[in-house]
Parts: sequence; structure tokens; C-alpha cells
Amino acid sequence: MKENKAFTFLGHMPSFNELSRDVLSLKNEDWLKYEDRKIGAAAANTNTIPLIYDTKHRLNSGIQHEKYQQFSPYVDKAIMSAVEKIGEASVKQAMLTRLKAGTVIPRHRDRGPLTAKTHRIHVPVITNPFCIFSVGEESLNLKAGQIWIIDNTNRYHSVENKGDEDRVHLIIDVI
Repeated sequence: MKENKAFTFLGHMPSFNELSRDVLSLKNEDWLKYEDRKIGAAAANTNTIPLIYDTKHRLNSGIQHEKYQQFSPYVDKAIMSAVEKIGEASVKQAMLTRLKAGTVIPRHRDRGPLTAKTHRIHVPVITNPFCIFSVGEESLNLKAGQIWIIDNTNRYHSVENKGDEDRVHLIIDVI
């Protein structure tokens, strides 16, 4: 485990209203465009817009999505909030992830070089009181506009969205 605990609160997202507005402006086809990239336990009930990524889930190619320029200022602001905790950071992956209302990401463990070598920053953008993120035995409702480092390295984790609206997080993996 890279962090001392599963959930580390970093503060509140600067320019959150603008981030929220930009996420709400996304069309359903934006969310469905990358369905071919779905892998793992989280895939069935989620849609992802890969802002910066690698086609083989490595750490070095940094392919930028057409929407990266629109969302890169928010990625940068979230990272600046994490620098005090983790030091200088380089983005290896960033994505917007939507979990459909009334669904779950079942309990699972992430594996691979990204999980092992990066710190994962979550910024809840759209959420509700019925979205619960669990890592190990700890469960939290992460509020919109907060910034968290979530360390699920070698820990089982899951997410349930029992609310009536989709949940959207900006997720950034940094090294």
C-alpha cells in the first residue's frame, strides 16, 4: 500500500462549478464512444471517457483524448491539491467515469502496473447520498467537489450507487 489509509481527504476542488458544468455538457454519445476499452469488474455498469491513457494500460504513452484540452485545467488543479501529500506528480492516466444509477461496481481488486505504481486521485463531480465507496472494511459517501486519494492497492473495493442519478468521478493516476 502506498498510503497509510484507504481514503485520504485533500480538500475541495478549485473551479468546481466549471468542472460540473463541463461534465453536464457531455452528451451520451461522448460516454458511449469508448465502450471497446471496457475491462475488469467495473466495466459492466460504467462508462468512461479516457482523457489521457494508454491502449495497453502501461505507464508511458499518454494518448490524449479529444476532450483532454477541455478537462486538463481540472486535472491540473486536482493534482496541485495532491502535491503537498505526494510530492511532484506526473499524470499517467486521467478519466471521467460514470456509474449508472441503481447499479454497483462489485467487490474486486485492481492489478497491474498502474495500480502498483500510481496514486489515484478521485474528484466526485456528480453524486448523491446513496453512492457508497468501500475499500476493505471502510465505506464513505464522497461529496461532490471534494478531492481524495484512494489507495485500493491489494485491497478489495466496491462502489454502490443506490441513487436515482448517475455518479461521475474525475479519476487521475499520478506517479
